[in-house]
Amino acid sequence: MRSSPPRAVRPGSRPARAVALAAAARAVALVAMALPSPAAANGVFPSADQLVFDPADPARAVARMTYGLLTTRDGGASWRWICEGAVGYDDAGGQSPPIAAAASGRVLAALTDGIAVGTEGGCVWARARAAELAGREVIDLSVRRGDPSHVVAVAAGTRHGLWASRDGGATWTSAGTPLPEGFLARTVDIAPSDPRRVYVSGLASEGGSVKGAIARSADGGETWQTAAVPGSTTSREPYIAGVDPRDADVLYVRIASAPGRLFVSTDGGAAFAPVFATQGFVRAFAISPDGATVAVGSDIDGVFRAPSSTLAFERVSSVVPRCFAWTDSGLYTCASEFLDGFTIGRSLDGGATFEPLLQQACIRGPLDCAASTAVGAVCPTDWPRIALMTGHRDCTSDAGPAAAGSGTSAGATGAGGASSVGGATAASGGGDRASAAGAGGAPDVPDGGAPPSGGARPSEEGCGCRTGGAEDGRAGALAAACLAAVAAARRRSRRAGVAARGALG
Repeated sequence: MRSSPPRAVRPGSRPARAVALAAAARAVALVAMALPSPAAANGVFPSADQLVFDPADPARAVARMTYGLLTTRDGGASWRWICEGAVGYDDAGGQSPPIAAAASGRVLAALTDGIAVGTEGGCVWARARAAELAGREVIDLSVRRGDPSHVVAVAAGTRHGLWASRDGGATWTSAGTPLPEGFLARTVDIAPSDPRRVYVSGLASEGGSVKGAIARSADGGETWQTAAVPGSTTSREPYIAGVDPRDADVLYVRIASAPGRLFVSTDGGAAFAPVFATQGFVRAFAISPDGATVAVGSDIDGVFRAPSSTLAFERVSSVVPRCFAWTDSGLYTCASEFLDGFTIGRSLDGGATFEPLLQQACIRGPLDCAASTAVGAVCPTDWPRIALMTGHRDCTSDAGPAAAGSGTSAGATGAGGASSVGGATAASGGGDRASAAGAGGAPDVPDGGAPPSGGARPSEEGCGCRTGGAEDGRAGALAAACLAAVAAARRRSRRAGVAARGALG
């Protein structure tokens, strides 16, 4: 067991950011009013908020977007789109399904009516084979690091329960006993160092009140114990951030609201102590593959890093992270393209600088699949809408040379530059089914220190989009936000019209 963690770091708010964001919001509103009849994606700002890697192939990764999935097969040199309809969900209701990468190249998505299993490189999607699981809401899932054939999930029902797969998500069985009565699950994780240690976060009813809690099992779900998470309520729900890869007793939990908090337990989830606090959301968390370092991201204060032995956090970057994934090839983040100039990036220095791997204008189009597959049949017809929303351009004609694994600096490889990726480790950012875009602007510089770097901004090199760099990319993102806002208003108007007609008829 580790010694007691230090007191929480409290970065505080940044008034200058609030002013900048308010100005940006006004600009979005003004431009939106002038836009004529655009297509848009569900009224949600286009962004990424979860990133997973194929445990057997370091060149393959999948990103969860607000408009489906993106996949790369070449280490981030190019990205292809998989539409929601092919996976089996509709984002009109704000669904943002947790995803995972398991054995045999399978990609799993937790849906409101089961588990979608993607095979053949993401071209073929079908529901997992589990009769009792069919039609049930699957709330979250987790692949055990080091054994990608072992997957666990939590599903809703009269009592929420744990499900397990031993073949990478192809087939599932109910595991152990249901969660304690009145426990509503939100996230699940399995300890890398102990396959029988399972943690579930959620809300627990006790004595007429509902509080945030952790349910923990040391025997694969046969028995459960619960403990309250400090400061968590129905409006401040606890989400599992990660489990230490070396010690199954060390659990990190974040509060999914603002002000954000990060807690750690060193006794298997029995008690928690605060280690990080921010006025914004804690959306991103990751543990390095060796377990020696942890990173946490705030949508107000940027990226913080600390040794896991002390948890003394220091701010290292002003990038606004929406997710982290730490692999042998570096620390990956989902960023805000509007604020940081890229959507997915990689850091080779623990989060101090980030090499852009994806700008959304450079998505190559739908994943190239046979017309007989779900993706090949459904996605091409919807691509023009996504192309308009992302400001699609041909980014291949003058793309720079591949630099996979080259370890170049942040400015050397643009959004389309190749980059190797490694096996996934403990990471967070995907637990929320829907999450709002983070706040932006550069935080204050610590006294006596150099300004934290967000990494080089995308230029004309790399993705090959002759867009004038990040400023033009942000203009495109602004336009996309306008399109989304208009679409949302129109949907509300249509719903109101339908309701009115129903009342009259």
